[in-house]
Amino acid sequence: MSRKTGIALLVSFVAALLVAGCTTSNHSGDSVGKQKATNELVVGDILYDTDAYQIAQQKQMQAYADSLGIKMIFENQQGKGTSAPNLMDDLLAKGVDGVIFQPADANVSVPLVRQAQARGVPVLGWGIPFGAGVTAPYVGLDERAEAVAAGKDAAQYVLKNFPGQPVKVLIVTITGVSICSDLRMGGFDQGVKEVAPNALIVTVNGNGDRNTAVTVTEDVLQRDKGFNIATGCNSDMAMGALQAFKSAGLGGATGKKPDHAYFFSINGTDEELRALTDASTPLMAVLGLTPKEVAKTLIDTMVKVIHGEIPAKGNYTANVPDTPLTPDCSVANAFNKEEYFAAQDLPCVSG
Repeated sequence: MSRKTGIALLVSFVAALLVAGCTTSNHSGDSVGKQKATNELVVGDILYDTDAYQIAQQKQMQAYADSLGIKMIFENQQGKGTSAPNLMDDLLAKGVDGVIFQPADANVSVPLVRQAQARGVPVLGWGIPFGAGVTAPYVGLDERAEAVAAGKDAAQYVLKNFPGQPVKVLIVTITGVSICSDLRMGGFDQGVKEVAPNALIVTVNGNGDRNTAVTVTEDVLQRDKGFNIATGCNSDMAMGALQAFKSAGLGGATGKKPDHAYFFSINGTDEELRALTDASTPLMAVLGLTPKEVAKTLIDTMVKVIHGEIPAKGNYTANVPDTPLTPDCSVANAFNKEEYFAAQDLPCVSG
């Protein structure tokens, strides 16, 4: 064999290896980088708190994840944004494929989302948007229109049933949290004013906590007992406000007609539904969150993000609607069992 022939053969051999290597690399890349099957995924979830809604959502997420073969790892901020950094570190250390995150503090969440994204772990926002400076897919609640309608209903009720009284509203909220200021309480405020433009609306910070809601409501009632509408941004604050009204002798109803104040609440927990369907309480309407639908939407969306069907750093947004509830026993019972795992009927079973 001549030297030229040998070189030509060597070149041909190397070229063949390179072609084979590219082909092998492509197939190997498909194999190595192949998306995990859904039933092999591990998803982390940083929950907001341990209230009745959050507990129901965790149960619903676990049940739906189990049906898909997905492993869930739950962490809980206990309502404190300062807890989130350690929780995110723990999830990333456990090798999760994605993180669902409802931040207790929107600003604290920003570097945590960046941290996860930098490691190739997508983060799905839920319920409360992340602070400025980070982009991630998000699942929210379609509540504004329903909150506006609830505000209208409350104001119309007062004008009809408390003639001659000025419309006075107490709102217990969480200062600086967009889900309260923009969607829930902001919408309720708007609805009231569309019916009663001169309504007096007093807003206090309940900090998302029942005990705080009781305290701030008691303080307000010491100065003014003339409120005929009251509400809170979540069940703990609304029911805390109702507790304070009862302590002041203002929290009763006769035949489901409020003696002093019309109450509206948001979440749809067992406690709220019992009050809603109790003729002696002034809770007249509840906007029920749907943990079952929320759980399915969150997990399905997270799987799509992990598999690249939804950009991990994009502006994808989905919204889950709530369910408006009235003092209808049969509807309340069905909702309680389907969404909150209630094992027994509410006391108003004959309704």
